[in-house]
Amino acid sequence: MWCVKPRSLRSLIFRLSRRASRRHFGTVPKAPVRPLLKRQTRTVARTQRRIRVVIADDHRIFVEGVKALLASRGLVVVGVASDGEEAVHVATATRPDVILLDLKMPKLNGLDAARALLTRAPETAVVLLTGSDDLGFVLEAMTVGVKGFVVKSAASNELFDAINAANAGATYVSPSFDVAVKEALPRSRQVGTSKLTGRERTVLRLIAEGKTSKEIALDLRIALKTAETHRTRIMRKLDLHDIASLVRYAIRERIASAY
Repeated sequence: MWCVKPRSLRSLIFRLSRRASRRHFGTVPKAPVRPLLKRQTRTVARTQRRIRVVIADDHRIFVEGVKALLASRGLVVVGVASDGEEAVHVATATRPDVILLDLKMPKLNGLDAARALLTRAPETAVVLLTGSDDLGFVLEAMTVGVKGFVVKSAASNELFDAINAANAGATYVSPSFDVAVKEALPRSRQVGTSKLTGRERTVLRLIAEGKTSKEIALDLRIALKTAETHRTRIMRKLDLHDIASLVRYAIRERIASAY
C-alpha cells in the first residue's frame, strides 16, 4: 500500500498521459506553465520586491520630503498628486502597491478619494495621513477598507510600519489612535458611515465650491435635471435648506475645504 502527495499525483498523471500521447501521436509539446493567481501568492510577491508608492498631499514641501524619505529606504515613488481627484487619476494609471493620501485635500478629500480608489484600483492599499483630531474619519475609513492611518506629527518609522503593513495586507493604526479606535470601532460600525452616496458627496463638494446646477451638470456630464435632483436629495437627507448651511456642513465634514 502506498500513497502519493497531491502534487506528485498530478505530475504522475501528466507524465503518463504524455507517454500515451507519444505512442499515438509522436512528441507532444510541453504544457504551458499556468500563472499562479492566488491572492496569497500575489501578497508574497509584493513583499519580495521594492514597494511602489504614490504620494497625495497639497503641500509640495511635505511631498518632496516624504519622497526623499521613502527613496532613502528603497521604496519607489511612481507618482505624486496635489488634490484628491488627481490622486485617483494617478493611482488608477500607475497601479501602485500603496498610496499615501492626505485626509484634507482640495477637490476631493482623502476619505472620498479612498472610496473611489477602493473601487477603481482595489489592488492598491490606502494609507491615510491624518491630524490628531481626525478620529471620527479614521473610524469611518476603517469601515470602507482603508489599511493604514498615520498621524502627520508621528516619527518616520510609523510611516514605514504603515506602508509595510498595508503592502502585506494588514492594517496599521498610529498608537495615538489605537486605544480610541478599539473602543469606538464596534459602535461606529453599528451606526453606519454616511447619509450621502458617493455621487451626492461629489455634488455637495461642487455646491460648496460655489458652482450652479448647470455648472455641476457640465462638470459631471449629467443632465441639468439630474444635478437639480441630487441637490434636492442632499438638502432633504441633511435637513439643510440653504446654500450657506450646505457649505458649512461640507467644510465641517471635510467633503470640501475651506480654502
